[in-house]
Formats: sequence, structure tokens, C-alpha cells
Amino acid sequence: MIVPSETYQGGSPALPAVEGCALAVIDMQNAYCDPAGFWASRASDKQACVRVVEPCRQVIDAARRAGVPVIHVVKVSFSESIPTIGFHNGRRDKSGLMLPDSFDGSIVAPLRPAPGEPVVQKLAYSAFHGTGMDAMLQRMRVKQLAVIGVTTSICVESTVRDAAQRGMDVYVARDASAEWEPARHERAIEQMGYAFARVVTAAQLVDAWKR
Repeated sequence: MIVPSETYQGGSPALPAVEGCALAVIDMQNAYCDPAGFWASRASDKQACVRVVEPCRQVIDAARRAGVPVIHVVKVSFSESIPTIGFHNGRRDKSGLMLPDSFDGSIVAPLRPAPGEPVVQKLAYSAFHGTGMDAMLQRMRVKQLAVIGVTTSICVESTVRDAAQRGMDVYVARDASAEWEPARHERAIEQMGYAFARVVTAAQLVDAWKR
């Protein structure tokens, strides 16, 4: 028997509100989103994550105008001897370590945080794992979380799953997230939409937060 995704979505609103919502921007760093970045430069499609910088900017701008808190999440290595956690943990030179002050570890220029916007540093895939993300959202009384960024099937999906399991209404923007392989992106979007989030577009988020 096939259970429709609407059964899981229950009574969650079709689009996020302004009050009680936050925007999580996942790993929009040079390593992934600049053609010269460590991961982007090794991808068959070097522009895969670069292409979502503009829709992400549009969503971030809309959130700022509406007063929706913007939370930047970055994957970092705290030192050359403390690498990030994940499948790709092989020895790499300094350029691939995602050090906080390095080119790879920095957020791409068009999306740099505005003054006062929090930046959550994580060693693992999910924005919630080993960070203050959960406590911060609780203090902010956030009940809805919109998620954009890269890569769709790894850090975006890990964050979406963890947010959903904390009882939040979660929204993931299909065209403001990206993956090296289009098929993997679509599979991740389908899976998140089935049980963990409502799949929306960047334009829908922008419209939802218009004031």
C-alpha cells in the first residue's frame, strides 16, 4: 500500500508564516558554491551549487525584509587535526579542511551574514548535531523552519530530518538547494517531501514573507 505524503504532512500550513519562523541557510560556502572551491572544482558540474546562490539570496533578502530570523550554518574543521565528521574523511591538504577563516570555509560573498545574524558551526552533516541550534530555536520560539542550501541529499536533508523530528513545520525550497547530481537532488527532495517537509520554491517563500 502506498501512503500519500499528505498523510504525514497533517495540518502543517502550506507555506511558512512570518511569526514563529526562521530561515536556515545550509553550507553556502566557497568549497561548494564557488567554481574554485575544493568540492566544486572536483565536481563534473562545477556550477551545480553556484546556480542556487541567486535564489538563496532572494529568499534571504525576503526573510530580512519581513523580519524572519536568518541563521547561517557552516561546516567547519576546528583545526587541521580536527576534521569534519562524515564519509569523506580521507586525508586532505589544507585547502580541503574547511577551516573557519579559509577560502573554502567562508560563506560566498553574495550571502555573507548581516550584522547580528547567527552563524552555527558544525562538524557533522546536520545543523542540530553537536551545536546550539536546537536551544537557539527554542529560545527564539521558532515553530517553523525554512531550509535552503547545499547539498540537498546530505546536509540539507540531515537538517530537515532533525528539525521535523523536533516537531517543527519544515519547508525546503527545491530550487534554492542543490546537489552535484540532478538525480540525487530529486531523490532527496522526493524523500523529504514524503515524510519530513513541505517542498516549496524560492518564489513561494518570497511571496509568503512579503509585507
